[in-house]
Amino acid sequence: MNQRKHTKQLARHLRWASLSATVLAAPASLAQDCPKPTLQQCVDVDYRASSCGSVHDGYCQGIVQDAWKAQWDAAPKRLALLPDELGGGVDTVAYESFRPVKTRFQGLDQNLTGQILKGQILYRKQLENLTKAEQAYLEQIRGWEKNGAQVTSCQEFVDEKYLGYSRFEREAGRFGDDYRALFQAAYDKDGIAHRTLYSRDQEKLAPIWSKQRVAKNAYFRFTPGAYPKGTEGYVFSTEAARLANNLEARNWATPSDSWHQEQSEKFHGVPDDVLNHHQVEQESFEELLRQRQSIYAEWEVAAEILRKRDHSTVELDKRTAQQLYGLDKSIEVALVKAEKEGCLDAREASVCDWSPRRYKTMLDAAMAPRRQADLQACISLTGNDFGPESFVRNAQRLKLPDLKLKDYTLNTTLLSQYLGIYGAFIRDQSTPTNPSTGTVRHSGEFSDGGYVGGDTFGGGYDFAAGWEVLQGGAANARNKSGAWCDTDARVYAEFNAYANVFGPTRFEMAHLSGEASTEGNGIRIKGDARVLTITLYQHDEHYPLRKTFFDDTLYFDKDTAKASSTFFVFYVPVTVAAGVSAEVGVKINIGGAVTRNCAEDLLGADLYGTITPFVAAKGFASVGIGFPGFQAGVKGEVVIVRVSLPLYGDIGLHISSPVHPTNPNTLFLRVSSKLDITARTLDGAIKLFGELGPLKAEVAIVSWTGFGHTWNIYDESKSLPLVRIY
Repeated sequence: MNQRKHTKQLARHLRWASLSATVLAAPASLAQDCPKPTLQQCVDVDYRASSCGSVHDGYCQGIVQDAWKAQWDAAPKRLALLPDELGGGVDTVAYESFRPVKTRFQGLDQNLTGQILKGQILYRKQLENLTKAEQAYLEQIRGWEKNGAQVTSCQEFVDEKYLGYSRFEREAGRFGDDYRALFQAAYDKDGIAHRTLYSRDQEKLAPIWSKQRVAKNAYFRFTPGAYPKGTEGYVFSTEAARLANNLEARNWATPSDSWHQEQSEKFHGVPDDVLNHHQVEQESFEELLRQRQSIYAEWEVAAEILRKRDHSTVELDKRTAQQLYGLDKSIEVALVKAEKEGCLDAREASVCDWSPRRYKTMLDAAMAPRRQADLQACISLTGNDFGPESFVRNAQRLKLPDLKLKDYTLNTTLLSQYLGIYGAFIRDQSTPTNPSTGTVRHSGEFSDGGYVGGDTFGGGYDFAAGWEVLQGGAANARNKSGAWCDTDARVYAEFNAYANVFGPTRFEMAHLSGEASTEGNGIRIKGDARVLTITLYQHDEHYPLRKTFFDDTLYFDKDTAKASSTFFVFYVPVTVAAGVSAEVGVKINIGGAVTRNCAEDLLGADLYGTITPFVAAKGFASVGIGFPGFQAGVKGEVVIVRVSLPLYGDIGLHISSPVHPTNPNTLFLRVSSKLDITARTLDGAIKLFGELGPLKAEVAIVSWTGFGHTWNIYDESKSLPLVRIY
């Protein structure tokens, strides 16, 4: 025991002794008026502060310590990182795991995250006390088992194409955030390591691990990033930055089942809590790198589009450089901290190099992209319609020579062939085409939403983003003008985020939207940001002719919502306060060039740029003071939702010349649009610690193993004639 802890405990014993001496000196009549308290009274703060509590202080202290030791002896133990309130460091704790009871897992049907989280919660709850939505999902999975190789939905397609992995991943939900248990299960005889995995129809799956090399740890992924030309960039000047910018350490190893096993054995003497703690810190560092990469990529796209139209990018360059500068400064601070913790040693092993949690994150990174790509292709090309009249069950209607069968839903291998052939055909079309109907479309939108979590912490989001062309009625009613001016184009993105804290009631955490459209003789730009129903930003302006508009205001609230509840460490009640910190915003980088005179029916318009709503919300907690002699503290945080939704749009409305070889005097739509999403939902743990005498205990208030990744929703570049003018 270190000297500081010894002194603290000695002082505590002296304080208890002093209280007992006071009781001995108390009048006998006072003792007679105070019957011996129960254990529940002895752990009640108000009772211990009362006169009777003072009388029976020594008695209370004795029965509390005896009961505490008895429960401590009976509970499972582990080595844990302690919160600062208990002195930090590592010590043995008796623990109680988090057991979700009241949960809400619904929606998110069109992305892999929802499919994984909804499957894992079934086994986290041991298939018991399921909600109606969870029971329905369980029955759906059982239905997939019963129908053999037949595919009835895109969700079933992805599950069964990767069946060997899907089953393991879903059933691994029972481990919660015990990443060591997950790792051990992966290497058991029924696991996924050192095995060939198969689809439902017994096709071999590609290996989990690719040949791409990985960094020694995340800090070695750092390289100084570029800045817009003509702007002042941040200069990395520390030894930590120099050490991290190491090419050899950046390409340290080729991951494999054997490599992970070797790393696990190498660090067997280090507590998993320590290893996983360093991994969580690295994930925060990687998020800084990802943000920087995203901001620079958005700038590259927006700047290129603007330059093509002879717009100045000076203001955009300046704003982007300011954002990059702030991120680079934070990156260097993180690197300096990593150096102090020994993480930047490129020669010797460090506790930052591997952890059970890193194994899990690398599994997700290896297996998520291929499955999300299959899910996205299936939804896009079938509309998730597997009915009797659908194209996928009547492929001969498409009259494509390479589609020789009628029904491609008999197994996942056939469906993969269908998606590959039909997908190539759709991509080759010169006009935007709805794959599930074969019709030309004048819009492109994607939307999704869902909610995950429980009564302690939960969160969700919904969004809609895309492009559209308004013709005739809608546009003409607004413009009240001739045929050439009754067509408008619009790009838009809207995002809503919700959360609940210490209760089932969810609240709107943020509403974000951005929109740009042609309108009359100009362009209209709209933006909206709202947090907890309070409007923080609103923009709705019409700009004539030529305009470049930039806005990237960030809003941050470290105390968005607060609530409190009582939790028990063994039998000791502790009041815990919780809240949400949120960082939200909507970045709009839009340019427009409109040259039309509605009185004379002249038309020519371009709309281009990016709209990016983003939100990052974390749950946190703090504890109240317990009874005399009892110390409490909390450790950890929960990512409730972290989403960025960059929408790229480049839309033009143009009139062809009278001598056009195929479509003279015709209004054309030219559209190039791309929608990406980066999302992570419900990840992390908040744990409550208690200390009585030399014995410590831990209770998980909330613990979720989240899932997150980045994927492209759509990317299209097409043109089509809208209307023959005359």
